[in-house]
Amino acid sequence: MKSLKKQIFGWSMYDFANTIFSALFITVYFPLFVVLNGGTSFYVGLTMSISMLLAGLLVPFLGAIADITQRKKLLLFIFTLLSCIFTLFTGLFDLTLILILGLLANFFYHASLDVYDSLLVDISSKKNIGWISGIGTAVGYLGTILSVAIAYIVGLIYGFETTQGIRIIFLLVAILFFSISLITFFYVKITSKVKIKKEHFSEAFKRVIFTIKNIKQFKHIGIFLLASFLYMDAANTSIIFLFLYGRDQLGLSLVQFLPLYVLMAIAAFIGSLIFGKITDKVGHKKTLTMVLFLWVLVILNLYIKTTYTTFIITGIFGGALLGGIWTITRPILVELSPKAKIAELFGYQGLTEKFSGVIGPALFGYVATFIDFRQALLVVIGLFLAGALVLSFVKKNKEKYLNKDLG
Repeated sequence: MKSLKKQIFGWSMYDFANTIFSALFITVYFPLFVVLNGGTSFYVGLTMSISMLLAGLLVPFLGAIADITQRKKLLLFIFTLLSCIFTLFTGLFDLTLILILGLLANFFYHASLDVYDSLLVDISSKKNIGWISGIGTAVGYLGTILSVAIAYIVGLIYGFETTQGIRIIFLLVAILFFSISLITFFYVKITSKVKIKKEHFSEAFKRVIFTIKNIKQFKHIGIFLLASFLYMDAANTSIIFLFLYGRDQLGLSLVQFLPLYVLMAIAAFIGSLIFGKITDKVGHKKTLTMVLFLWVLVILNLYIKTTYTTFIITGIFGGALLGGIWTITRPILVELSPKAKIAELFGYQGLTEKFSGVIGPALFGYVATFIDFRQALLVVIGLFLAGALVLSFVKKNKEKYLNKDLG
């Protein structure tokens, strides 16, 4: 039991580490740095979309390699290191290289997430998977609170919207993301001495082709991945444009935004734990459906009337619901998937999430740039509704897998 607690702690600390990247790099400082260097919201959306597309194309293949070799921690280490390196260098160049390096940093960040998610099945059971997933998500939002503290301190010293301040932030993100993730590599005890060889790549390719050719066996996984494609698109778009929306519609400065970001993180921490308990008792699909409809109501409230008050309300409730989405998605996929293909199928979930990131941010950025930020909220509302509709067709435990050969 003590060993299991250490592993849960170690696993959840990666959520803490990668949330620092997500909060400071993706949500606040990369979009701001692009704008300060002559870019637009459309540039931000397009860059994020392309990086997620590239990650999505490779993730199922990489997940299959992880399943074959069980070298999940090695792959996770490599992706994390590369993301940190590109983050470090993003702030040192002009707009073109800012976009390219930001794209690569985000690419390797997203590539790491699906390998990390697949580790959940190794440290949990059917009875507690939602709760453990919720712990990871909740701990991640503690990383957001730390991020805001870092941003505030750096802002006081170097200025809140200055090039020098943002470069310091990028340096700190790279250091903290990598150093804190080391806890995961030390505490999660998944050992494999298999060396990744050339034949593993060909075997992984065959597994991916097998899954695609036998997609009828995975019908309800496919339906769920489509639902995930839609609602993750909405969630990712909300994260990327949160600060820019407040800046455009309410004239919020970064120093005004940071306290709200702390409230959102606290709400997300609480929401992750609450929804982690609810989903284990009520059921993953029912809980996720409720979360998606609540998201629609929250954003609709902001669309009807955008004021500082409604922005705060949206931020707090949206934070809690965002924690719910990350918490529930992992257990649903584990519930639907055969264990022998878990990392690969998390890769397909990652594929749909990355592909979804191609549409939402680019579309939101286009509408925000050429029409209006407020009207762009309709993009997010539509994606959440579509995700809830598709999710309604997912049936629990209806898959009939080939026991003798899962590819």
